Amino acid sequence: MSSRKSDTSAPSASADDAPLAASTTAPVWRQSLIASLGANLPIPVLLLLLIPLSRIVEGQAFGLYNQRIVMLIGFNIILAVSLQLINGFSGQFSLGHAGFMAVGAYLAAYPAISYSQRLTDPTSCLLFFISLGIVFAIGGVILLGLFLLIRMTRRIHSAVPMWLLLLWIIWIVADFARGSLLDRQAWPYWLIWTRLIAALQSMFDHMIAAGQTPAANFSAHLPVFLQQPLSYLVLVIGGGLCAAVVGLVVGMPALRLRGDYLAIATLGLAEIIRIVIQNSQPLGGALGLTGIPKFTDFVWLYGAVIITIVVIWRLGYSAKGRAIMAVREDEIAAAAIGIDTTRQKVIAFMVGAFFGGVAGAMFSLHERSITPGSFGMAKSIEIVVMVTLGGLGSISGAIAAAIVLTLLPEILRNVGAEISDYRMIIYSALLVVMMLVRPQGLLGGRELWPRRFFRKQAQPRGFPVGGVK
Repeated sequence: MSSRKSDTSAPSASADDAPLAASTTAPVWRQSLIASLGANLPIPVLLLLLIPLSRIVEGQAFGLYNQRIVMLIGFNIILAVSLQLINGFSGQFSLGHAGFMAVGAYLAAYPAISYSQRLTDPTSCLLFFISLGIVFAIGGVILLGLFLLIRMTRRIHSAVPMWLLLLWIIWIVADFARGSLLDRQAWPYWLIWTRLIAALQSMFDHMIAAGQTPAANFSAHLPVFLQQPLSYLVLVIGGGLCAAVVGLVVGMPALRLRGDYLAIATLGLAEIIRIVIQNSQPLGGALGLTGIPKFTDFVWLYGAVIITIVVIWRLGYSAKGRAIMAVREDEIAAAAIGIDTTRQKVIAFMVGAFFGGVAGAMFSLHERSITPGSFGMAKSIEIVVMVTLGGLGSISGAIAAAIVLTLLPEILRNVGAEISDYRMIIYSALLVVMMLVRPQGLLGGRELWPRRFFRKQAQPRGFPVGGVK
């Protein structure tokens, strides 16, 4: 009787508890929403503050020289913070960040000149990136399939894939070298790779020719005040995505290396990108591209700076970031607990490459002309110095180092005629002294502000700040 009585009383107890549960759930949901809005409130506030600041920076009293220095600081902050994710958080040593910047710069400048109609046709710019993505996807699938077939030959002998890959590379080089010396009608039958590239180029031209008129008609119906901003966003994001794809292609084989080997591999791949651009006639060759429409200003650049810092910050100090840092601390231990180390490194590499491409795209749409020499080895080393000087693993340190290393040569230039002649020697000597006095960088692995804002406010009601006990 007692058990039957308890069974009948159970539903009434749960029914009485339902309003109580609902009343306690609503404040927790509301509290978490308020905490989330409070945590994200500084972002739109900072973006809105850029508008009055732009009137000061772009005013005549500020001066063109000072304005250019401020813009260079913005570009360097994006590059340094994005490389911090690769070198600082994931523990890799990449010397090829200028290559990703070059990809973003050229693949934003070329459609801006050829397809954007002076930044008034965003749909044609989007058509360019879609067509380019389709063509590269087809080529990538073909190359990946052949690579997997070569990899399967290791069942015959472990050395067979290496020799086949070497012969494949020699074949491709000989194919392109021979094809460049002959007319298309005189190509021999064994020039398979030259014919493949020509077929993909014809496919790209056909897609552009078929879709450019409808795209231009669609852009003409857009409001006039939206045409230039949309074109600019398509070019910048498209350039960044192209750099991220290159980062994926580079990262998959290269990130299996470690230490100095990875640095040499990334440096070599960055030089390959620069040489390919330098020998590409559509991209201007060694003379580069000129006549690029200018649209990057203070608001756009520093808006991208804020977004880059927020994204890298939240990724670096999230659960995904903890996995990336675990790979940095001990790759063997991270793999032992189930972390896919190659995947974490590739994610960091792709995100860093994306923002490097964004910086390059915005740089090209600010400078009006670009050359391959602007993205050489010296630029990669300069970005690495900023990250190392600021402190590996410190986003605020990378920001501070980008500001200091951009301002320092200009300050030494304007001190006096005697000092300005030796400014680069003094600049290099100060870097050496800094590395001797503080080898961990300006901030080490610390940050200038708390890593997690509004931690107490975001904690659900009834639980301690440190977690559930």
